[in-house]
Amino acid sequence: MPVVFDVSGQMAMFRKPYTTTSSISFAFPPPTAIAGLISGIVGISNGSNDGGCNAKYWESLIGTKVSVALLSDISWMWHAINFWNVKQPQKSPHIQVKHQFVINPKYRIFVDGGIEDKLRCMLEKDSFKFTPYLGTAYAIADVVYIGQFSNQSLTEDEVAVDSVVPWNEKVRILNILDVGGAFKEEMPFKMDATRKFIESIEVLYSPSPLKKLLINKGAGDVTKCGNDVVAWFPRW
Repeated sequence: MPVVFDVSGQMAMFRKPYTTTSSISFAFPPPTAIAGLISGIVGISNGSNDGGCNAKYWESLIGTKVSVALLSDISWMWHAINFWNVKQPQKSPHIQVKHQFVINPKYRIFVDGGIEDKLRCMLEKDSFKFTPYLGTAYAIADVVYIGQFSNQSLTEDEVAVDSVVPWNEKVRILNILDVGGAFKEEMPFKMDATRKFIESIEVLYSPSPLKKLLINKGAGDVTKCGNDVVAWFPRW
């Protein structure tokens, strides 16, 4: 049965990989960031002692699927952060790089797969192997266990979803004017055990958690999990 928990913090930064001189953030954690968060809570080693590019926890997440819901409005701020100037240290030892941060974010994470028992055990004890954070190590996350619920099938084709929606050509938004529009993002979905990018995915989400997207779910994997209607990402 899926395990559900909330994560929040003073800020978050989920860097879009195609940004260069400035670091731009996604509004919510992409599936790749959720994979790291789950693995950190459970304590699955990434194998960095054998190589800095290792992400061996992916091997333990095969067959797992996740979903994420926004529980707070999206607010942004910009800050310049000092870095070592590795390209031209003789010119200046430091450079400043602009970063975009999500302010006071709160998300609900849903996890369904073979790792639920270990994850539930750690969440119930409020004890984590590695410090959970929201994208960057200085964005520490508060984690609250919500519960473990069964997936309930939905027979109707038109459903109001609480989570972000993985998009395919058969999914249609039916109330886009009522919610004031919707955002569409392409984000990283899966990597391998050496952090090599494998696959991306497109998602739709509402600009406000109070305005749910009414969708024709098409071939999407949509269930009721506890009190939430959840659109699931594909299994890794």
